[in-house]
Amino acid sequence: MDIQQRRQAKGWTQEDLARHSGLSTRTIQRIESGQSAGLESLKCIAAVFEVSTHTLMQDKIMNEQHTEEQSKLTKKEQDAVELARLIVKGPQKGLQDPLLPVERKAIDKVKRLYKAFIR
Repeated sequence: MDIQQRRQAKGWTQEDLARHSGLSTRTIQRIESGQSAGLESLKCIAAVFEVSTHTLMQDKIMNEQHTEEQSKLTKKEQDAVELARLIVKGPQKGLQDPLLPVERKAIDKVKRLYKAFIR
């Protein structure tokens, strides 16, 4: 999970993350856009998310590899992957769910059953 995903998971804006980390909003924007971050900036962000700087750097590497793999997929395949992601995770805040309520209930039930079996 990269920095932007961690921020969004908390329901924060870039301004919120900047305030919590003590960094400027512009610094957060640059980091999230893929520009390199200084060690001190990473330390501030890591502290906010209660992870190590090593974890943040690993996330960035994994994201870059994932992006490279994604670029090898056709547009149709990328759309299918994104739809599957939406189906499993559900819509992000402010976005409409692509599933009907009965479909969402079925997916949620399958997820609960799956969690019960893997425990």
